[in-house]
Parts: sequence; C-alpha cells; structure tokens
Amino acid sequence: MLKTTRSRLCEIIMVVFQDTTLDFEDLKLRLIREGATDYFIPDPLYYVKDKYSYLPTELPVFYNPLMEINRDLSILALKAYMSIVGSLEVYIEALAGTGIRGFRVYNEVSRNILIIQNDINPLAYKLMNFNKEYWNIPDEKMRLYKEDANFLLYYLLKKEKIRPDAIEIDPYGTPAPFLASTLNAIKGKNGLVLITATDTAPLTGKYPNPALRKYAVLLKKSPFSKEVAVRALIYAIGKEATVFSKRIIPLFGFFMHHFIKIAAIVTRGKKEADKFWREVGWVILKNSYFSIHNDIIPPCGEELIGPLWIGMIYNKAFLQEMINELKKSRISKRNKQIIERILSWEIEIPEQPFYYDLHLLASELKANPPPIDKVINALKSLGYEAVRTHFGNWCVRTNAPIEVLKNVIKGKNGLT
Repeated sequence: MLKTTRSRLCEIIMVVFQDTTLDFEDLKLRLIREGATDYFIPDPLYYVKDKYSYLPTELPVFYNPLMEINRDLSILALKAYMSIVGSLEVYIEALAGTGIRGFRVYNEVSRNILIIQNDINPLAYKLMNFNKEYWNIPDEKMRLYKEDANFLLYYLLKKEKIRPDAIEIDPYGTPAPFLASTLNAIKGKNGLVLITATDTAPLTGKYPNPALRKYAVLLKKSPFSKEVAVRALIYAIGKEATVFSKRIIPLFGFFMHHFIKIAAIVTRGKKEADKFWREVGWVILKNSYFSIHNDIIPPCGEELIGPLWIGMIYNKAFLQEMINELKKSRISKRNKQIIERILSWEIEIPEQPFYYDLHLLASELKANPPPIDKVINALKSLGYEAVRTHFGNWCVRTNAPIEVLKNVIKGKNGLT
C-alpha cells in the first residue's frame, strides 16, 4: 500500500517522480524517470487520494512502479539477445499499459528496431501517443494499437505478415489466455518470448484448482514452491508451443516481488517440439525432500506435483551476457545490486533441480540452523557443488545427497 506523499513514494521505489506536471485532455500527468528514460504517466500524487489505496489500481492507466525491476530484466534480456543472436528487428508488447517498457526499449536498447505497443484501454492508447509525440518517435520505429491482444497478434501475422523476433506478455494476473497467440506469432528460428505471471498464489500451490484450470498442472504447497511455480509456468508455455510445432528453450526463470518472469528462445519443427516432452516429469514429495520422476506418465501411489519442466532453467551464456549488459546499463543502483546478486547465484554452478530450505531441514532434525555460508563451504570442502538461490534466503541448491546435507546441518563432516 502506498501513501500519497511524494516522500513516501521515494522511500519504497526507485522511480524518480519529477516536478513537471501537465494536463492532457482528461488526464493529469507527471514526468517520471525509470531507468534512463523520462516518461509521462498519470500523476500518482493526484489520483491516489486514500493513503490505504493500492497505487496501480487507482490510476486511470495501469502503472506499477514496483515492477520497475521486471522492466529492467526485459531491457537486459533484449540486450543480451541482440548480443548473442545478432539482430532484433521487431519487438511487440501486447499488453502495454502506460507503454513505459516499450519506450525504454526504444531509448535504452535500440532505436533501430520496430516497436509495436498495444493496449485495449483507450486512455492507455492516448497516453502512449502523447509520449510518442513528446519523444518525437517516427511511425516506422513505433506503432501503437488499441486492440484485444490476441486479435492483434493474429492480425499482424495473417494480414501484415509480421512475425516478430521478440514478444513480451506482462498481464495483470495470468498470461495463460495469451500464450497460444504469442507462440503462434513468434518467429520460429531464435524468437524470444518474455512472459510474466503475477498470479503467484495458484502457481505456488495455494489454490490448486485455478492452477489446474489455467496451467494444466497439479500443484500443492511444498518447501520449494517458488521453483515449482517457475517450472509450472515454463511447462505451460512449452506445452502450448508444441501445438505449433515449436519448442521453447528456457533462458531464465525468476520469482521475485510477487511476479514470475520467464525468458525463452524458440525453435521450430516437429522433431524440435518433441524434444520438449523429454524434459517433462513429476516431483515426488517426501516431507522436505523430493525426487524426480522423469516421465510424462506419473507414478502411482505417490504425493505428486506436475507435470513440470524438469530440465535446465538457466542458460549460463545468456546470464553472463545479461551481467555484461548490467554493468553498462543505467538501471537504478539498488536494482542493479539485486539483479547482479540473483544472476551471480544462478550462474555459479550447473543447475541442480530444486533446492533445500535449511530452516525446514534443521527443524526436522531438531537442530539449530547453521549459517548458510558455512553450509555451502562445508559442502564444497566435501567435493560437492553448492550455491545460494534467489528462491529463498535460507535455501541451498546442491548436488550433495540429502544424507550428506543432513550431517552437515547436524555439525558433522567439517561444519564448525
């Protein structure tokens, strides 16, 4: 909940609310700076009258300053994509809201690509047009629409023969209704999809029935629910891609600030699509432990979560390129620190599916939880790989057997 005072806004977010304000038709606007980009949005200090109101939903055009870090990740992912793939010609954001992300792409990624932005809200369309004129952006570099997102993606593909290099879907809630049109439209040779979900409660197993309806996965609460959520979303995206004889290969999957963000490269062909299903399986729950069943057919008589993507979530080369771009970016200092920490943790070792929560394990062992760095050092001294993960402050990803980890927690095998 955000109070309306400017000082309070500045305390909790990194977006810079500037002094410039103006009236545009029936909108009260304020200039902000997000990343390296100046942009007019509906003025929060005017529209949010009740200090107990939620900022995004009080504005006439949806804008959430707390999702700035999500947009930072988009900027870094697109820069890394261009560095590795070599080109980016068309980028589409089908649910643009205020449009800040697309304008940041124009200003902070490249001015030599076609950016297509869309939002069905007529006020959002007006606001984007106002900012386009403010930036003096030519039509050949940015096109704006106010259509249903699914309709627009199909229209651009069928009528204008536009098959974009990159599509971003960032809805308020689930991206499920937009997956088919996105994966149908995206370029099948090294296309990039960036998908965000903010309905984290179903994806973490709190509400199993909505998760089953939206994502076709059987979920329940577990000690590693955040990673399950990421893998469930990757599965839902990948399953839909195979309908169009395409395959997604994950580049990253992050769970932070109440959103899940997936980036994946797209390949095409029936044989490629079939490869996706080789890395789909089930998680068998055993208290704080787990085992992986690497088959689309679930085992009988077990407590199961799935089907899930059980392959690699992180592409190390892509994360390294994001780190390289992060160092050169004008992202806020705090967000830079957060993103750098997350990237450095998840890039450090070859991925081990899931992680262990040291507090939960220590509680089951009736032991005091040791410092996480000591546990990691002890596991490494025993010849195992171990690293922190952004999925939890007390969570360790390791290839050590569970019995070894339990001995380390109990103070054996070199932990002092």
